[in-house]
Amino acid sequence: MPMMPPEPSAAAKGTCPSTECRRTGRVVLQARVGSSRLPGKVLAPVAGVPLVVRAASRLLAAAPDGLIWQLLVATTTLPEDDATEQLCRAHGLPCFRGSPKDVLARFAAATADLAEDDLVIRATADNPAYCPRRTEQLVAEHLRSGAHYTCIEGLSYVVPEVVHVAALRDMAMRADTPYQREHVTPWLRERQTPWSVVQLPRDWQGLRPDLRLTVDTPVELDRLDRTLRLAEGDRCTTGRLAALEEIYAAYEAVGAARQE
Repeated sequence: MPMMPPEPSAAAKGTCPSTECRRTGRVVLQARVGSSRLPGKVLAPVAGVPLVVRAASRLLAAAPDGLIWQLLVATTTLPEDDATEQLCRAHGLPCFRGSPKDVLARFAAATADLAEDDLVIRATADNPAYCPRRTEQLVAEHLRSGAHYTCIEGLSYVVPEVVHVAALRDMAMRADTPYQREHVTPWLRERQTPWSVVQLPRDWQGLRPDLRLTVDTPVELDRLDRTLRLAEGDRCTTGRLAALEEIYAAYEAVGAARQE
């Protein structure tokens, strides 16, 4: 029998009357070496920091209220991802290994220890500019609304998705197409389900969906390397993070310079 949504608890509405009721919010950052368009990109340096490490650092900088905030890199069991695991361990990032093709099953396995009312934050390692502030705001909006799944319409390169563990587990049992299994959350967005879904506007909180802050090609890798070097300046070596607004400005400046 498929799982039904739990009734929203006090914590689901953004309150936590005692430390005992604190829920876990686990960022699951999917990463694999075997990209078809740019193999090995998650290990590639962007402004001197490997792509997966950069994405993880920006997500870990978020600190949503009332949650035990965690991050887990979820890679594959393929031998080529031994390098991904080794890199994660070298940078102190916990790493889980699961199905190479069934990414939804990988997410379910990587969160098997969580309670059904905990939260999974889905992110991908080819997005090195996640915004910590907007990530916090997205989680807060998710908790305020009592939704079971919250995302930006069309998905965002700089804001992750949030889903209740119970909804994720139900989806893992019922999603039945290769596309749904590979891309994890389409089942919740594409059809009527017992789970409540909130899709926020593409320009929510000043987002710029017209700027492609992701890495799928060598050209995109080069542009984001230049962008983050410009946005961060000497902060590349100090660990201080550039604000998303600074990254937007740098991205446009790099694009303008390349056209001259």
